[in-house]
Amino acid sequence: CARCMLQSLRVIDTSDDQVLTRDSFKVVLNKLNCADDKLAVDALFHRYDRRGTGKVTLKEFADGLFGLLPVAGSAQECRDIISVVRQKLLERGENGFRGLTRTLRILDDNGNKMLDKRELKNGMQTYGIHMTDYEVNTLMQYFDRNGDGNISVGEFVTGLRPKMSDARTALVKLAFLRLDKNPDGVVTMGELRGLYRAERNPAVLRGEKTVDEVLKEFSAAWNANGDQVITENEFLDYYKDLSATIDNDSYFELMVRNAWHISGGEGQAANTANLRLLVTHMDGTSTIETLDDDLGVDSSSDDALVNALRKQGVTDILKVETATHC
Repeated sequence: CARCMLQSLRVIDTSDDQVLTRDSFKVVLNKLNCADDKLAVDALFHRYDRRGTGKVTLKEFADGLFGLLPVAGSAQECRDIISVVRQKLLERGENGFRGLTRTLRILDDNGNKMLDKRELKNGMQTYGIHMTDYEVNTLMQYFDRNGDGNISVGEFVTGLRPKMSDARTALVKLAFLRLDKNPDGVVTMGELRGLYRAERNPAVLRGEKTVDEVLKEFSAAWNANGDQVITENEFLDYYKDLSATIDNDSYFELMVRNAWHISGGEGQAANTANLRLLVTHMDGTSTIETLDDDLGVDSSSDDALVNALRKQGVTDILKVETATHC
């Protein structure tokens, strides 16, 4: 039974919080002699990580194994409905999932960030996705965690959205760390607007939107709760929505690297945005140097450029020029 499984898992997992990360999940399955297929283990973890947090509680895992916890996509009819809805959202481009989230929250009549069946159906119709009562009932069944007739807006959209790969997640987390200079775990909206390179946004590159339009949408997307700060989870959510619309890993990596000026990358994913400088050294020789971290660096100030170079180990500087003057 699920209770017996939970007791067994508690014996195997010695942590106090009874929460499994991806690594500890693999350890538990290994002790149960069920970890031979790495891809299957990863797929199982993703199935029970309903909120996309990278964590699964022991109880969720035990209940899920015995069918006591409905898991979105675990039944064929649910997978079929999710697939249809997901495709319709993907056809709307980068704002498909985020736009649905905003619409559902607006139609959340009592403001508890939960939806009943009527609110869900009305919200989907308002967003232009028409569903039958059977389809709505099926989704409610698999997203209603405790059987109270309500589903979480966040968990519903997370269940519809394709998972972001570990490699993409790591890159986005790296971008956030570069923004969180303190580091205190949050970035203010003012700091973000000053650092974000809107000209590198895919819609701008395709000529579909102007830089001003992207900046306006970008700010609105981050500041959904009006607190003027962005946490790492909010930052990840933004890129999970964007990631769902981009199939090419190299393009996604290039977009993130160029937007937040993260040096490195290989081949098509190699950064092309960071400042390249012509440095004349004390002995008269010259080299081309790329600033590893030029976010917020005033490219018109020689002193700022020299200080940035010195931070990355280039110290014998007689003169420095940006690439536009080389």
